[in-house]
Amino acid sequence: MSEQKPLPDPAATAEMLASAFFGVESDLASVQRAVRRWLVAAAWAVVVTPLHFWLRFGEVGPLGWGLTVFFVVYCLLTAVGLYFLRRPAYHSPLALRGDWLDRIGAFWLVACAFGPLFGWVLVSAFPLSEATWRWLYAARALLSVGLPVFTALALLRYVRGKGTWVMLALLIGVTALPVWSAWDTCRDLTGGPVQTTTRAGPILPYTGQELRK
Repeated sequence: MSEQKPLPDPAATAEMLASAFFGVESDLASVQRAVRRWLVAAAWAVVVTPLHFWLRFGEVGPLGWGLTVFFVVYCLLTAVGLYFLRRPAYHSPLALRGDWLDRIGAFWLVACAFGPLFGWVLVSAFPLSEATWRWLYAARALLSVGLPVFTALALLRYVRGKGTWVMLALLIGVTALPVWSAWDTCRDLTGGPVQTTTRAGPILPYTGQELRK
């Protein structure tokens, strides 16, 4: 049998990424400058992203607000990660195991970022009807809620040590964003369709989310 490859050191990997992608050098002042830059970038994203959508399309819309949240959260997470980069006391004391749970947890941020996007695209690409609304809403709930929560649970075992509350706050806060984006969809999926009489007279099925749009 072939020998198992040694697992990468998370601290060394973080240092390499911080140097290669964020220009962080070995001194503490370099880390502090990088943190300030990303905090300023988050503030700019709050203003520039919705303003760009409004000037270009006349409204911000769900996609514009979704991208705004994505950019702001990305900048804030980068700032937080760089802030704790050289603070090993706040790192998890558990060593990386490299098992199937770690492989699932590795997709946590990907699921939180792109799950809601793919769910929104799926619901927008196909027309809602009495025959299709249930599986479309179920697919969006799975992508926006199921995958982020499932991948987050795989990381709970590393929430230990001095940084427990910081890790828990990040895990819950970031996971709550995709869940919140599909909250109305989940309510409509569990509540089911209702019927109403339109001005034209016929009784048509619809869901609450369709009215809120």
